[in-house]
Parts: sequence; C-alpha cells; structure tokens
Amino acid sequence: MKIASLILAFSSLIYPAKCPSCLEARIEDFTNFGICSQCRRFLYTKVSITYRGPLKIFAGSRYSPNLARVILAAKESNQMAARFYLAERLTQSLTMALEEISLSRNLEIKNVVIIPIPSRRSANRKRGFAHVELLVGQLIKMNLTLDFKILDCLRHTKKISDQSSLNFNERAMNMKGAFAIDQIKYFEIYPTQNSNSVVFIVDDLVTTGATVQAANLALSTLGARVDGVLASCATDGFTH
Repeated sequence: MKIASLILAFSSLIYPAKCPSCLEARIEDFTNFGICSQCRRFLYTKVSITYRGPLKIFAGSRYSPNLARVILAAKESNQMAARFYLAERLTQSLTMALEEISLSRNLEIKNVVIIPIPSRRSANRKRGFAHVELLVGQLIKMNLTLDFKILDCLRHTKKISDQSSLNFNERAMNMKGAFAIDQIKYFEIYPTQNSNSVVFIVDDLVTTGATVQAANLALSTLGARVDGVLASCATDGFTH
C-alpha cells in the first residue's frame, strides 16, 4: 500500500492529480489511492457477502455511483489511482474469503487460484489494454505472501452485448452459454482441485450475477470447483 501511495505521489508531480471518483483536480494526500476526502464519504469500504444463485460473492465494497465512476476511470481511462483503489477493495474481499474458508476447513490456505472474467476482445483492442488482467496483476502485487496461480481459461463463445442498459432477464439471456473453457488450459483445471487451494472467479463489479454464473456453469460442466467470487464491489441485490 505504501509503494502504491509513493507512485501516485510521484505521478502527481508530473501530471495534475484528479480524483477518479469526481474527476476534479485536488491537492490531497495520497494515502487513499487518490480518492479525495469529499468522495471518500460516499464510498463503502466494508466487505459484503451476498449470493448470486449458488455462488458466494465476496465484495470489497458496496456499489455506489461514486464507485461506478472509479471503475469507469480504471476500465476506460486506464487511471492508475482508480485501479489501485479497486485492487485494494479486491484485497479486502480476498482476506475475508480466505479467513472464512480457512476456518471452515481448519487449515491455513496460502494457495489461491484466480480465474478472471475476460473482457470482450473488441473492448480490449479499443482501450489498448486488458482492464481485469491489470487489476488481477495489481491484486497479486498487494498480496506477496500468497501463492497465486492465474488460470486464464475462460473464452467467449459468442458476441456479448454491452450490459449497462440491460435489465435482469436481458442480461441473463445475453450471457447464456457465453463462456467455454479454452482447450489449451483444459488440463490445468484439475490440479487446482485439492484441499490446500481455493479457486475464485474474479471481476471488478457484480450486479445481477449473470456473468459470473455463466462462467461458473462453464467451469462446473468440467467438474471444476469454484469456492466463490471476488469482486471490487457488488450490489446488494440483483439490480442497480
């Protein structure tokens, strides 16, 4: 966390510092990943646990319009401060998930398998970067005491429409059969199915849960175990 703060502070000497939540240039300390004090009041930093179907969602924050702008700043503008903040929320969700699962298994777990939700290739080409890939990379840098394995095994099987304007049923139909397992990664799934590791699907935001449930269906078809979903934030229910 201190390293991230130093990077942001150094960057502010070169580029005007803007809060990723309100996008206003402010003179602030950088101990909270560039989020200004005014916006911090509207960001929820308590880990929430909800369900989408059979999947347990560990979210580092509750969804809010301010946090939605932070996600947009990271996803569309590649803003470093925003991504650091989202990775910090992911870290909190990971900590809570590991504590709960370790307690239930009566075993300290250090091996973490991450299955990221892939962005549409067209979106990555347009942006010039893969947002979730960078987010997962930052999560790993913040948790060097853990042994991570990134299992980038999900691939899209059809064209996915932008879900921001879709309702619950439309999102479910949009994501139905949306994922399959990449054949190259097929045989990497089974070594993860032991009691000394945990397997998490990872995304920045969970709303209806249509995306993570579609991913889980593709994985469970092959007998893969998923212990939960890690998200930077999630809604309390199925819509926002």
